[in-house]
Amino acid sequence: MKKYLALSLAALLLLCFAAGCSLTTGDPEASPTPAVTDESDSTYDLTAVVAEIGDEKITLGEVKETFDSYISYFTNYGYDLSSDPEMRAMLLDDVVNSLVEAKLISVKANELGYAEFDEEEQAELQERIESELEELDAYYRAQAESEAESDPNIDVDERTMELILEEAAYNMGDEDATYDEYAAFLTETVTDTYIQELLQNDQLKDVALTEEQIQAEYDSLVEEQMTYYAETPEAYKYDEEAFEKSGTAPVAYAPEGYSRILHIFCAFEDALPSEYEANEADMALIEDEYGALAFAAALDGTAGDAGKMQELVAQYKELQSANEEMYETYSSAAREKANELYAELAGGADFATLVKEQSSPDAYSDYSIFAEKGILIALDYACDDDWSDVVKEQFSKLSMGTYSEPFADEDGYHIIYYLADEPAGIVELSSIEEGIRGYLLEEIRTTEWEAIIDAWMNDGTVTLHEDVYNVLLDA
Repeated sequence: MKKYLALSLAALLLLCFAAGCSLTTGDPEASPTPAVTDESDSTYDLTAVVAEIGDEKITLGEVKETFDSYISYFTNYGYDLSSDPEMRAMLLDDVVNSLVEAKLISVKANELGYAEFDEEEQAELQERIESELEELDAYYRAQAESEAESDPNIDVDERTMELILEEAAYNMGDEDATYDEYAAFLTETVTDTYIQELLQNDQLKDVALTEEQIQAEYDSLVEEQMTYYAETPEAYKYDEEAFEKSGTAPVAYAPEGYSRILHIFCAFEDALPSEYEANEADMALIEDEYGALAFAAALDGTAGDAGKMQELVAQYKELQSANEEMYETYSSAAREKANELYAELAGGADFATLVKEQSSPDAYSDYSIFAEKGILIALDYACDDDWSDVVKEQFSKLSMGTYSEPFADEDGYHIIYYLADEPAGIVELSSIEEGIRGYLLEEIRTTEWEAIIDAWMNDGTVTLHEDVYNVLLDA
């Protein structure tokens, strides 16, 4: 877990292609510190100043380290930027822009007094710091305990500390960093984040939505989605469930053909032995060989090689029996649990309660809404993150208000309840207004925050020396 400073490819690509605030502060000034120590020497002066933000500075060394890490990530994923100078220049500008923005926000937060905490803020900050350190220990302790399960010689406490210090070395760029030094580093990081959060929330406290904005957004969603789901109705399941899980843009129009089910799931807890798959492969080969012999015999009008065919049948049955035994061991616990829950349902237990309390974890179990509202299913569409064909077949046999007997697919045992049909057509504004308000307000806050940062960028606080960091494009 490389926290804070670790870079992902997704973040890298977003950084390169997303439109953001322009790092322009008028005509860039010439640097007071050359970036190259000698005109005939390509060695960089890593102490050269790339940007001045109030009394703070960003050096070429800081920019180069971040820029190189991005280039490395591109290379690791097969993107060679050496032949794309335009992309390299865009990436470098975005790296500098990100570093300057982060430093600028910190400078403004301190300048405006947000680093001076009242008693309540200090308590909240301390709680965040303690939580961060506790999560750090818990994360690596779990990893150390997992390693110790296969190697009893591992001391969990010592291994936990080793892993924490590996992260410290990565994030701090110091192989000799101690735990106390890393704890101080994390404390400073959490504090900076908290200060910037106080600043942003205060700067945006008056940002609000009007009813006209909400109505306009709703009308736009309806118009777009009526067309979209008419063409791609299979996308509705993913989009609606994404909204229900995380509050993304709500769905304002539902196509025909969807229903809702409640789902009790009893997962297979262990993997089938590798021998099972090997037997399956061998059985397939036996079928092919037997079929070839039978076909040849039919063509010749003879009994064929009856002895060989009997031998193949015996081999097949032996493998089949072994696999049935392995599958029984693999599936029995899940089947027994499913049967127990089925008996509870027959005795009057509430289906939704069993979903919440007894169902195995799945993609829906962390969201209580699905144990109440049900999960989408459609027989006519092949959706993303869809149900198995076995589940769909069992659903097709149910009428609304009834539930299935336990049945298995490759994931485990299921009991499903046909809860309702999804109403098709336009969704009333009142049903999704809260969802629209949530994401639309965040969009407006983001736009306003970018405008504030742009204003700070151009109020004289930032002095940028493009000639210093552009030498990195010549590498």
